[in-house]
Amino acid sequence: MTDPFLSPQLIENITRKISTQQDKPGLYTVATPIGNIFDISFRAIHILRKSKIIFAEDTRNSRKLLDFYEIDRPLISCHEYNETLPQVVDQIESSEYYSIISDAGTPCISDPGYRLINWCIEHNINVFPVPGACAFISGLSIAGLPTDRFTFFGFLPNKKNAKYDFFESLKRKTETLIFLESPKRILETLLIMIDVFGQRRCCVCRELTKLFEDVRRGSIQEILKSFANKEPQGEFVLIVEGCKALEEDIEFAFNELQKLLQTKSVKESVAIIADKYRLNRRRVYQKALELKNE
Repeated sequence: MTDPFLSPQLIENITRKISTQQDKPGLYTVATPIGNIFDISFRAIHILRKSKIIFAEDTRNSRKLLDFYEIDRPLISCHEYNETLPQVVDQIESSEYYSIISDAGTPCISDPGYRLINWCIEHNINVFPVPGACAFISGLSIAGLPTDRFTFFGFLPNKKNAKYDFFESLKRKTETLIFLESPKRILETLLIMIDVFGQRRCCVCRELTKLFEDVRRGSIQEILKSFANKEPQGEFVLIVEGCKALEEDIEFAFNELQKLLQTKSVKESVAIIADKYRLNRRRVYQKALELKNE
């Protein structure tokens, strides 16, 4: 059955148009699917087919993707231990096209690649992004938590005490916090979060874009209970609400607001303070009017 949304004529037209692009030689960081194999761009396929060599985190895993899209290009293993060794960098010429891909998602995001990128920059080799899937961004987009400010921390410490210390250092941060965690440690991590963060809102994502995609939202305690009768499997994206401003923070913010009002308009001052301290704009505006009247 022909897909009415991807007719052969449409694919032919896109192929013809994309072949006219004036691509520059260099190394391309190409995002690959995080689950659903169709989550890859036309440009990504075009660049991969054009590449002289594709550097891959796991060549066996990457070969499956390339075979699916009928991309027959040489693959060279590129992991954190060999990114700048001769068997990798000696292959690169400034006049050729190359790609680097990770096992899933965007290269260099909690995956190998940044050392090779730096080597290319230092040796005047052009580096270009081919954007696409990214697990933590995909999770954040459906979490239902604030997205105006967030921090991605990657994988958490393995040791329990180190994890406690790490979360304590983040306790007062007001932006949304994003972590990656393994199935073996997710339950312990949620317990530690309850001790340190209390009952904040949270979203836990697993197997994003795959057949058994699982997204759970609620308080940290509610999500922990949801795993009571089911052993966690697969890697997790863990998204946690930031700390809400405490009264001493609000007092500090209003002192700063008072200083700003001496040089800026009410509108500008309110916007700066509300965004910086994650405060309700109406509350900040009312306080600004009080300070002005005083």
